[in-house]
Amino acid sequence: MPEDHPYVNAIDYLTRTGIVEGYENRSFQPERAVSRAEFAKILVGMLFPSEVIESCIGDDSEESEEEANINSVIPEMKFLDVPHHVWFAPSICTAWRHGIIDGYADGTFRPEEGVNFAEAAKMLSLGFGLTGVELPNLGAAANAQWYRPYAEFLSAANAIPPSITAFDLPVTRSEMAEMLYRLKDFSIDLAPVEQYSLQPEDLEPAVHWEAYKNKAYGFTLEMPNVWPAPHAVPRGTFDGRLPYYRSLWTVYIGPHQTGCNTNGECVEREMWIDGYDADMAEEILRLIEADEYSIEVLKHGTSGEIQTLTLEEAIGNCIDKRTFLFGEKYVYVFNALCAFDNARIDHMLDRLVQSFREITIPSLVY
Repeated sequence: MPEDHPYVNAIDYLTRTGIVEGYENRSFQPERAVSRAEFAKILVGMLFPSEVIESCIGDDSEESEEEANINSVIPEMKFLDVPHHVWFAPSICTAWRHGIIDGYADGTFRPEEGVNFAEAAKMLSLGFGLTGVELPNLGAAANAQWYRPYAEFLSAANAIPPSITAFDLPVTRSEMAEMLYRLKDFSIDLAPVEQYSLQPEDLEPAVHWEAYKNKAYGFTLEMPNVWPAPHAVPRGTFDGRLPYYRSLWTVYIGPHQTGCNTNGECVEREMWIDGYDADMAEEILRLIEADEYSIEVLKHGTSGEIQTLTLEEAIGNCIDKRTFLFGEKYVYVFNALCAFDNARIDHMLDRLVQSFREITIPSLVY
């Protein structure tokens, strides 16, 4: 690696932290194209702890290598060219389960093929939670390619290296390192900006974060404009979660769930906001402190001028992520279903919280 290489800092960081490795002859080969298997392994290694990755595939220790070659295709993924025993299988399994990658129509993953920038942009955007959902098909128009919104999210995060000039060009090992390096400290309060490094005039429809205001419950926040409109329920719910009281109201937010627990129209989402009277703040804090079994407090913080508290709460077979915001009129509780095992939802909840602002209406004096 020459010292004046434009991405030497990124490569140095990723090799020192063990996220990427060189070759046996102690070379890095920065201009070599990265394969789909390599890209998935390195991305997953940066996003998930090793125990999560290795546990994605069961123990096949009693199976011979010959049997593994013939029989042990990961059944859940149905990738015909990803048997259990290969070095990249746990990483591809993890990325697939978390919605970061998918395969081809013929049931293959094609691990040895190169990754172009369009594919890399999608995997990075989904993996780092730059977008909360796999974006919908944008239509058949020639200028409505599926990948441009993902590139927009990367551009907003300033994560596109200057050497990348086209969507269909293969990504090199050094460019991969630079993109990961730029995203390593991705700030959850980073708001997308109106700038694009790749042909913004061709982006149709534009994907961006837009404001949502709920005057009835006194708050605003930002969310991707590709999400369906939030659904407000004026009568709250009790679902077994702390503080173990019925909420005053609930606002469901985010993509529609594939499964739903209600009859009739499905309004449930992967995320939702519950509202409680602000006078319950002390009781909520007391209940959190008293719970020794199902709750783990993660951090204290602020959103704007509002104090926040984030925790994980075990609910059945899930571990939800929940952030309490102690406002003037309400205690706002942001909930993310099963976020402990879903990095995408985890990131999105944090980003929603960071964009949250309470609407305060001054008293009128006559």
